Amino acid sequence: MRKRVCYIHIGPHKTGTSSIQWFLQENRAELLRYGYFVPETATKHGAHHPIVHKLCGQELPDHQESVAAKFTRALDETPSEAVIVSSESLAGLLRNREYAKTFFTRVRELNLEPKLIVFPRNQSQRINSSYSSAVKAFRLSEPFETFVQGVTQGFVFRYAPLIELADAHGAELIARPFTSETIGRGVVPEFLRAIGIHSSQFRNAKVRRNEAAGPFTVSLARGVLRSIGRTGNRLKWLQAIRCKAELANYLEENGLADAGYCGLTTALARQIEREFRPDNDAFAQRVWGRPWGEIFAADIRQEFIPNDFEMYRPDESTERRLERAIREMTAIVEEILLDPALAVEAPWNDLLARAGRTPRAQIQES
Repeated sequence: MRKRVCYIHIGPHKTGTSSIQWFLQENRAELLRYGYFVPETATKHGAHHPIVHKLCGQELPDHQESVAAKFTRALDETPSEAVIVSSESLAGLLRNREYAKTFFTRVRELNLEPKLIVFPRNQSQRINSSYSSAVKAFRLSEPFETFVQGVTQGFVFRYAPLIELADAHGAELIARPFTSETIGRGVVPEFLRAIGIHSSQFRNAKVRRNEAAGPFTVSLARGVLRSIGRTGNRLKWLQAIRCKAELANYLEENGLADAGYCGLTTALARQIEREFRPDNDAFAQRVWGRPWGEIFAADIRQEFIPNDFEMYRPDESTERRLERAIREMTAIVEEILLDPALAVEAPWNDLLARAGRTPRAQIQES
C-alpha cells in the first residue's frame, strides 16, 4: 500500500465543524476528482466519529463496528493521493495519551501520513458557544460561571498541548485562526485552502450550519436536566441524543426556538482572555510567528451583554412559558429514560468514556 497524506480535521467544537463536514459529505464525488478521498460515514451530517473512535481503540455499537474495516477496504480501492477525515471528537480524544498513541499507530499502519488541521478560536467566544451547545445536548446543567471556572483551570480549551501532540507523533500541525472574520467569510473556503484547494472550484463552498441556541433553549434544557438529576439519573449517550432531538421538536412545535445565548459579561471575557494569554501567545508565536492578540484583535475587543436567565431574570410571561416547558419536557425525558434500548450498559454508550475521560487513562484535562 502506497504512502499518502491524511488530512485529519480535529475541530475543535464550535469552530464551524458542522459546515465543513456537511460540505465534505455533499462534495465527495467532486473532491475525488481532485484527488481527495472522503470516507463515507454513518453519521447524519458527515462527521467521521465512528471511524476515529475505532481508530482510537474504543468500542462501538454493533451497527458501527465494521466501520474501520470498511474504511480500510475503501483506502485500498481509491486511487486518491490524499484522504480527509473530520471529527471534532478528536479534539478531546487525542488529549488522552493512550487513545492518541493507538490512533497514530493505526493511522501509520494504514500507510497514511497524518496532518492535523485545527481551527483555534478565542476562548471567550468558544467557551460561550460550547456551554450553550453542551447544555442543549443534555451534557451539563451547571451555571455558566461555574462552567467557566472549571474549563479555565483545565487543558481542554488550551492550544499549546496540540503542538506537543503533533511533535510527539510526528504529525504536521496546520492551524488556521477561527476569527469573527472567518465566520463572516465562511470557514469552508479556509479549510479548503488548508488542504491545498481553492474554493472557487466549488459552487457551494460558503456554508453555515448549527446556529447557536438562545437563552430560553439553554434554560429549558438546563432545567430539565437538573430535574431528572435530582433522582440520581445520568444520561447515557443514546439517551442524550434522543433528548436533544425531542427538545428541538418541542421548541419547533411550540414556536419557542431561539438563538444567540450569551453568558459572558465584558469583564468575564477579559478575565478569561488573561487566563489563557500565556498559552495563547506561546501557541501563536510557534505556529504563526505573531502574537495571539494581533491575530484575534477584533475578538478580544468584543464587548458582551449577557442574556442568561440565571443572570438576568426574564419577564413574567417568559418565566411562565419556561416553567411549563420544563414540566412538559421533563415528562418527555422521563419516558426516554424508560426505553431499555437507549440505556445499554456499554463503554460506547457512556458520555464521559466517549470523550476520552476514562478512569484508567492518563488524561490532560480537568
